[in-house]
Amino acid sequence: MADGGDSGGRIGWRGRLVPAVPMAVLYALLLYGMALVFDEMDAAGGGALLMIAFLFGVPAATASVAVMAADPRGEAGGGRHALIGAMVTTAFMVVALVLLAEGGICVIMVSPLFYGASILGALLTGLLLRRTRGRAAALLLVLAPAIGMPVETQASYPERTGTVTTVIEIAAPPEVVWRNTVAIPDIRPEELGWTFSHGIVGVPRPEDARLEGQGVGAVRYLRWGHGVHFQEWITGWELNRSLAWTFHFAPDSIPAAIEGHIRVNSPYLKLTGGHYTLDPLPGGRTRLTLQTDYWIRTPINAYCAWWGDIFLNDFHGIVLGVIKKRSEHAGAV
Repeated sequence: MADGGDSGGRIGWRGRLVPAVPMAVLYALLLYGMALVFDEMDAAGGGALLMIAFLFGVPAATASVAVMAADPRGEAGGGRHALIGAMVTTAFMVVALVLLAEGGICVIMVSPLFYGASILGALLTGLLLRRTRGRAAALLLVLAPAIGMPVETQASYPERTGTVTTVIEIAAPPEVVWRNTVAIPDIRPEELGWTFSHGIVGVPRPEDARLEGQGVGAVRYLRWGHGVHFQEWITGWELNRSLAWTFHFAPDSIPAAIEGHIRVNSPYLKLTGGHYTLDPLPGGRTRLTLQTDYWIRTPINAYCAWWGDIFLNDFHGIVLGVIKKRSEHAGAV
């Protein structure tokens, strides 16, 4: 039987699956180590970010290893091969979270790509094994990420700029909203609403924003949970009407324990600026707009921008919510 064994005592794909998955995960860890080396070289030299070789090549290659080990003749069929690919990816991500202390943000962001690539790699491997009755062609898929990593460090990718804009109406005049916008100190957890980014993904929540100085040249010092901190240097100031800034991040602004692979202000990601606009409305109300501009350069700009829009929209929403609550409370007093 091709399922679990046969009448001659030959071990089937299910029996081989027990050692095949750990074998594939070990290979994934080897490739992960290689990627870390190139990642450090990228951080030191400003080279290209590994994305194609790691995000697509590694899961496809490790799924290929598992399929070849569990079903060397490709007899189990596409559905079972896809299941093997998904199992390997799940096992590797658990190891990355528990043993490698990978940040949950990164794991959640890459998981759709990992699962897609691993299932595709498993299906392609099964097809090759059925057609060739051998491993030679499938071995090329296994070796692809190891070959591709040094090549990809020399790659150049297109740039993309984007802007995320969120608008809220507040039942308070602009001068009250302004005071609660330029500085937002001591944000309490109960002031923050629930978002996907903060409640599910685990993005740190804002805790404090303090202003030093007045007008252009002033600096806002921001602190988020888990040790995240950065500055906003004020580049535009119109009292009670608008506030603009550029972001400034220190090397330790985002601790590695939070996310070691997402480097803000890097050759592939920059937050280029932000802007609050306060528009007076009839009845002593204010329309408050928060805008954040960013720049990315990756082989998957659309996918990265999709995640970036989710994170920034969620961040905008909870910050504007705090400003609204504080302003309306102050206006009612």
